[in-house]
Amino acid sequence: MATQAPIRVGIVGTGIFAYRHLRAYRAVGADKFVVVACANRSKDKALKFAQEAGLSEQAVYTDPKDLIAQPDIDLIDVVLPIQFNRDILEACAAAGKHVIFEKPIAADLDDARAIVKLGQSTNTVMALAENWSYHPKVQAVAEFVRQGGIGNIVNFTYDSARPYNPDSPYHGTAWRQNPQHPGGYLSDGIVHDMAHLIPILGRFESVSALTTKTHKVHVVEDSLATTIRLATGAIGVANFTFCASGVKRMLLEVHGSKGTLRMINDDEIELLDERGQPLPVAQFERPGALSDVEGELANLHDVIRGGASLGVSLDEGFHHLAFIVAALESAESGRHVKVPTV
Repeated sequence: MATQAPIRVGIVGTGIFAYRHLRAYRAVGADKFVVVACANRSKDKALKFAQEAGLSEQAVYTDPKDLIAQPDIDLIDVVLPIQFNRDILEACAAAGKHVIFEKPIAADLDDARAIVKLGQSTNTVMALAENWSYHPKVQAVAEFVRQGGIGNIVNFTYDSARPYNPDSPYHGTAWRQNPQHPGGYLSDGIVHDMAHLIPILGRFESVSALTTKTHKVHVVEDSLATTIRLATGAIGVANFTFCASGVKRMLLEVHGSKGTLRMINDDEIELLDERGQPLPVAQFERPGALSDVEGELANLHDVIRGGASLGVSLDEGFHHLAFIVAALESAESGRHVKVPTV
């Protein structure tokens, strides 16, 4: 069998996370991906990234659509403020390019619906870059629960605490200081949590919520407390805060009709039987599996070259954002709100 050429990548947007993507492309391997061009409306920022990526000035663009039009680029990697996603994705689809783009899926649900439908209508791969969907132990836990490992889900609790960090470089980005997507910094983080929760728990049907705003640097609400009904009818609570004092921890406990599963962050698993006695958890190990952005890109290569399935669908990405929109609506109105659907 002939060796397949690496996928040629053009990166649109050269801010903080573009450098994380660059490291991941290198880690996944030059036999799978090669970055060949970049674009930023600020040529200085584009040239700085190009230097890091080993690109010539001829491979630098200030108009992303000029980059998209290049015939020697297979995949467009979009690392832009969310409000630009729809326009760029439409240009990629028109040019017949594969594309991966950063979460949240869109700046509002109308754009998100349009993106889902666009992805369904194109023959190219349109992938949502949600790196938390590619944590191997979480994937193993989700498969176990879906196969009835703890029986039917009865109840769950989730607590996601991230520390207040005014020195984080992410706070200073213009699109976070002037958010055009629902919930701003809050939703930008909670979609990560959703990438863990939805594969394990299933879709959310409705939500009641309260919010608070503690730190000015977050611009909008930075804590969200919710009560949730799942599509299965089960109920639970989920709490999210970006105001913890030095604590970073995500704790999920799921009670089923045949046992209980407890997950701390994406790597500590406890499993209890019907009597509350501990069970082995070696089945959740995935030695050698790539994780996070590296896992995301390895999967993308296999989707483009080998017909594999994406780790997270556009429809799931819509659901992640729709839950946040519904929770914010509930907090404002004081009502229990159904999660919108595509």
